[in-house]
Amino acid sequence: MTEIMDEINKLNEKKKKYLQGGTESSVAKQHKAGKLTARERVENFIDAGTFREVGLWAQPVKTGFKDTDSRFFPGDAVVSGFGKVNNRPICVYAHDFTQMGGTQAATQHSKVTKTIDTAVQMGVPYVGIVDCAGIRLQDMMGEPLFRGNVGGYGIGGSGSFMYSPPWASGVVPQISLMLGPQFAGSSYSPIMADFLFMRRSPAVFMSLVSPPVIKEVTGEEVTYEDIGSVTVHSEVSGIIDVVVDTDKEALEKCQELLSFFPQNCKEAPPFVDSGDSPDRREEALLDLAPVKTDQVSDMHKLIKLIIDDQHFFEIKKFYAKNIIVGFARLGGHSVGIVANNPAHLNGMIDANSADKAARFVRFCNSFNIPLAFFVDSAGFASSPEAESLGIERHIAKLPFAICEATVPKMVIYTGDCSGEAEYAMGSEAMGCDLAVAWPSARVGFMPAEEVVDLFYQKEIKNADNPEKMREVKVMEFDQKYNSLVHSGARQLIQDIIDPRDTRPVLINALSCFFNKNELRPWKKHSNIPL
Repeated sequence: MTEIMDEINKLNEKKKKYLQGGTESSVAKQHKAGKLTARERVENFIDAGTFREVGLWAQPVKTGFKDTDSRFFPGDAVVSGFGKVNNRPICVYAHDFTQMGGTQAATQHSKVTKTIDTAVQMGVPYVGIVDCAGIRLQDMMGEPLFRGNVGGYGIGGSGSFMYSPPWASGVVPQISLMLGPQFAGSSYSPIMADFLFMRRSPAVFMSLVSPPVIKEVTGEEVTYEDIGSVTVHSEVSGIIDVVVDTDKEALEKCQELLSFFPQNCKEAPPFVDSGDSPDRREEALLDLAPVKTDQVSDMHKLIKLIIDDQHFFEIKKFYAKNIIVGFARLGGHSVGIVANNPAHLNGMIDANSADKAARFVRFCNSFNIPLAFFVDSAGFASSPEAESLGIERHIAKLPFAICEATVPKMVIYTGDCSGEAEYAMGSEAMGCDLAVAWPSARVGFMPAEEVVDLFYQKEIKNADNPEKMREVKVMEFDQKYNSLVHSGARQLIQDIIDPRDTRPVLINALSCFFNKNELRPWKKHSNIPL
């Protein structure tokens, strides 16, 4: 017994060195930059006492470069394992920037790949915490090792860390937290996750190539801020889903986001009873009904008045603001919200907003999250430039995604929903299970003046008073065709509801649609117009 205890004590002493990560000076430098270490991030993210590390004793592959082969890199610059978040199992990995800048190498790739593959096999989400200066060049240029691969890429190397995220896609939720740089080759894998967080910080950027390379190739002088800042990727490129200011905020918001999701594609999202009455009616919704065609409603306020506890987790908040997407609960059930935002571009749908909404809809469908659409849109935002960039291909993604989705789908027409907007945001003909309108909605309406000028041109021209005749025909057309009663007769809507009843109506529908089972022909996957 004494001998085995001696061995255990020796191992525990050695383990302390491995748990330290980088040197004391590199850890201090990480803290000075306002960043937690990899291990601190995991400890703050995972429920206390539940984390089990995998691959602590792993070491980098020897590449023939003395400067790296002779140094001690415990775990090869990544902490990986499994534990629980809010008492639900999860897998996690975190790059360790205190070791070689968290650079990616063969052993690290192997550990990251194992984390993702384990998550799929166990049917649990995984979170990758990114803080990485790119691919470790020594690994790429090292001596050939085995299986015909160069450097350390023989052990489940760069191919696997690219292969595993698409393999996991649609099977388990995937989240990447970018709390440090994401440079060159390290940019490819984390962006394949379902959601990507990014921290506001000069030390955090994402780009495929460096400013010196850009200058050499194009002659243009740029900075990392110009090409890879949080502003660029949250407002212009649309790559980032959630923006945070600190490591702590990122970890807390990630925990919050996970609470809306099931563990995998075979489960229903968790039910969370907030205590908010399902029968609650909001008088304030009457003021948000856009009775006049030029009235702009506050769609964010409208959404919050309807959902549980006004708790809305918005996705891509700063990108394509003409459409709003995010997660909420209705009567305790997770729902995905998709809403036009008439405060921007009159809620019109352009290429970016269609991309944003279509991806969100497909995620919700993958993980059995019902969808609620709030429609107030003037249609599609087109222009000669947009046409030349293939706006039809982009816009087609949204109705394609809606028609493809088999989860419960509910559409609430609150304002303008005529012309192309009938089809872009969902309808009963597109498989929506509930399609109701507020009295302020304009569903299936046509511009009376244009129709009258086209169909009654001769009659108006031959009238004694053409101007008066035109006015009469426009009024007759509006009364006969441009009414919600006529929309109901055409079965464009199922009912016209009091805005104050929206929450009870949606929650009642959800309770009825909960076991929806829509069978589709077998196929490997659809071919969305990317």
